[in-house]
Amino acid sequence: MSALDTLSASSLGHDSAPSIHTETVGVLEPSAVVGSGCVALNGEVWQGHFAEGLVWALACAAGLNPGKRVLDVDGVDVQISFPGKAETRRYPQIEAQVKSCSNPTYVNDCFSYSIPIKNFNDLIGTVGTDFPVRRYLFLVHAPAAKTDYVDSSSASTHFRHAVYWVDLMDEQPIDPAQQATKSIHIPKANLLTVGSLQDLVKGTIGEGGN
Repeated sequence: MSALDTLSASSLGHDSAPSIHTETVGVLEPSAVVGSGCVALNGEVWQGHFAEGLVWALACAAGLNPGKRVLDVDGVDVQISFPGKAETRRYPQIEAQVKSCSNPTYVNDCFSYSIPIKNFNDLIGTVGTDFPVRRYLFLVHAPAAKTDYVDSSSASTHFRHAVYWVDLMDEQPIDPAQQATKSIHIPKANLLTVGSLQDLVKGTIGEGGN
C-alpha cells in the first residue's frame, strides 16, 4: 500500500463503481514506519520541515507575525512582519528562504553552504525595484539524528541546534546555464535570536550582510 490513495472513476453513475489506484508521493517513504502505522517523511523533507518550524518558533517568541505563501514559486519560505509601528515604519516585514544542513563545512568563522543558482538568484535584487521588502537566507544547523531535534524535560524544551542569517541582495546574479550551485559563507556571528530577528524586521541590522 502506498502513502496516499487516489480515487478515480470514469463514471459515477449508479451502474459503475469507482476504482482505486495507488500513487506514491515523492516526499514519503512508505518503508519507514514509526510507531503504529505512521508513515515517516524522508530525511531531507523532515529536516527542512523542522527548519521552517524552528524559524516560526523564533518569530513567535519575538512577538512577530510569521506567514507563508500558498505557492512557493519565488524562493520565499517565510514572511515575517512586525504587528505595528516600529521606529518610523508601519508593519515592516522581511522575507526569507530557509535552508538546513546537519554536517556543515566551516571556513574560518563562517559556514560554507552550497545553494542552487536558482535559489541564490532569488535572493539578489533591490528593494523597491525587484522586491517589495528585503530578503534573507536563513540556514538552520540541525542534528543528523532526527531524534535529537528536540530535548524536553519537565523544566524546559530545547530545539537544536541554531539558525544563522545572511543578506545576499547585493551579490551579482549568476547565469544558471553556466553554473549549477554557488558556495556562500554565512558568519557564525550572525546567529538568529529573538533580538536579532526583531532587528532584521525593523531594519536596524542586516542590510549588506551583517
